[in-house]
Parts: sequence; structure tokens; C-alpha cells
Amino acid sequence: MRVAGFLSASWVLVLSGMPVLILAGCSPIGTAIGAAAFTADLATQERGLYQGLDDHRMWIAINGRFVAADLEMAQQVHLQVQEGRVLLSGVVQKQEQRLAAVKAAWEEPGVREVINTIRVARGRDLGQITQDEYLARRVWLKLFVDRGVRANNYSIECIDNVVYLIGVGQDQTELQRVVDHARDVPYVRSVENYVRLKTDPLLPEPPPPAKAPEILPAEAQPGLIGGAQASNGQLP
Repeated sequence: MRVAGFLSASWVLVLSGMPVLILAGCSPIGTAIGAAAFTADLATQERGLYQGLDDHRMWIAINGRFVAADLEMAQQVHLQVQEGRVLLSGVVQKQEQRLAAVKAAWEEPGVREVINTIRVARGRDLGQITQDEYLARRVWLKLFVDRGVRANNYSIECIDNVVYLIGVGQDQTELQRVVDHARDVPYVRSVENYVRLKTDPLLPEPPPPAKAPEILPAEAQPGLIGGAQASNGQLP
């Protein structure tokens, strides 16, 4: 489960006794309100609206690649995308699945970096999955209520009681507050921090792969003879 941005904010509102988003989401008007709120949330993030939308596109596309490659892998690998930086976490049962997830992430245009924290081990049971989701939401709620933290700049995931953070921090002081909040949640074993400070340079987007040269018919290629002449052994 990925906790970040508007989705997490709506969860907080529902907990506060305001289930209006759930009710509105069943109608076209509710859908429009949800889309507008999602867009507004992206626009206020440090990465900006266009990068946020592109990250969202990449998240959907990479998950689609996971499903096409291996449905079991798609259910076990968790994906966070911030500024074209892809953080992979989760537990798979085969090394081949771990490698396939990394390959699928790198194949998506716009990806700048792939951070692979996937482990090969026995899968998580339902109890562990439920606890991880609860811990991720607890961390998010701490960030949400802290006025010293721009919470929507952070994406949070929890796997086996380990919290994974990625996003953009305003400065080292804010980032330390975020890490401390995560560590203070009971049952969190450790925090993996992959947050970029906004003053740090962002890795450049890799160029698209070179297009393979078009293969022309033999008779159209300079210096080559046509098929009829070649079959007769004739020279020009």
C-alpha cells in the first residue's frame, strides 16, 4: 500500500467523521470533485503538477507491466514513484521475480532511477499485511498534523514493520522530523530514507534508446543489386 498525497488526506477526513468523499465518489459530480482535489494536491507539491501527473502515469504503467509479467509478483511488489525515481519494496518468493520487477521499472520512459529494496523470502501473511498498512497510516497521520512538515511531499510504504520514505524534503530539519515521526510509531522496526532534499540535484532523465535503422529492401539499398539479378548470378 502506498500512502501519499490526496489519497491519504481523504482517508484522514473519513476517520474524522467526514465520509463525504465516499458518498460523492459514487456520482459524476463526486468523481469531478475527486479529480479536482487530486490535481490541486499535486499542484501544491514540491515536484509540481506536471511531474506529479507524469509520476502517476509511470506508476500506472509500471504496475501494468507487473501484471502482464507475473500476477503474483504484481501483488507482492510495492511501487512508489517520485520525480521519476522508482522505489520498489516488498517480498517475493523467487529471485526471477525480483529481477523482473526491476526490469519492468527501467523499461518505462521517464524513469530516472530505480531503488530496489525487494527481498526474496517467505511471503507476508494477512496479519502482517494489515499491520503494515496500519503503521503506514499512523506515520502519515503524524506527518499530516505536524505543521513543520509539508506532508504531501512524502510517499510512505511499510513492509514487515520497516517504513520506506521517498519524496522531496524542504531541508534537513524537516526531513529529520519526518524520520523521527516514523521511528516513534510503535512496532516500526526501522526507517529506510530515500528522500531527496530540494536543494540536492535531481538525476537527469536518461535519453530514450536509439531507434534501430530501418531495413530497406535489397533493391532499394545503395550499392546492392536486385533480387532477380542476384538469383541469376549477374553482375551490374
